[in-house]
Amino acid sequence: MLKGVVTLNDVKILMVGLSFQNLDKLRAEPLDGFIKIVGKDIGLPIDIWIFAGETESHLYDFVQGGIDEHTIVHISDKLKSS
Repeated sequence: MLKGVVTLNDVKILMVGLSFQNLDKLRAEPLDGFIKIVGKDIGLPIDIWIFAGETESHLYDFVQGGIDEHTIVHISDKLKSS
């Protein structure tokens, strides 16, 4: 995996490059084989989790226990309509 933070036109961009091995892990172990990026390693104030699941509904089920009134989350229109 390649990870970094760059600034382009005064905008900070988080770059995450996944190898085929990383992608295979995500597909082979949905929701259990997540990839964690420690934010302080690349100068970010937060950690990042990259995970995969069969559907957006599965992804929501995985994270819903950690969602509270302080959480900022984007819900896909596909999920809202189901």
